[in-house]
Amino acid sequence: MIHFELASPAGTKFEDDVYEVLVPAQDGTIAVFEDHMPLISAAQPGVLSIRKKPGDKDDDMQTFAVNGGVMEVDGKILRFIVDDISAPEEVSEKGAEEALSRAQELVSNAQSRVELAEAHRMLSHSHAQLNLARSKRRHHN
Repeated sequence: MIHFELASPAGTKFEDDVYEVLVPAQDGTIAVFEDHMPLISAAQPGVLSIRKKPGDKDDDMQTFAVNGGVMEVDGKILRFIVDDISAPEEVSEKGAEEALSRAQELVSNAQSRVELAEAHRMLSHSHAQLNLARSKRRHHN
């Protein structure tokens, strides 16, 4: 088991010993287990998934939408610090669809590279929130 801490400026969202954490990274998803090599890395906006026990099925994983962030692993502890975290119960599918639409509009109307980069970051985070909301609906059906 690895100790996992998920925090934002608003406080700690999750802290417990877990079997596996799937972190969205620039080149794909990183699976972090106990005894993972030491690593400090930037994360991308996306869905972060936590498998609490080895036998837990994918549908049993706890998920959060994260807006990028920084992770640090030392083999026994994984710390993930992020500006914005959303739990499934905090995201509505309609609200996420509206945010995605606004982000797409920002991408289309960006006037500079800085505006475009920020719009793409918002677009990625909105996609993550929408995926989180839709997965919540699938689990409840």
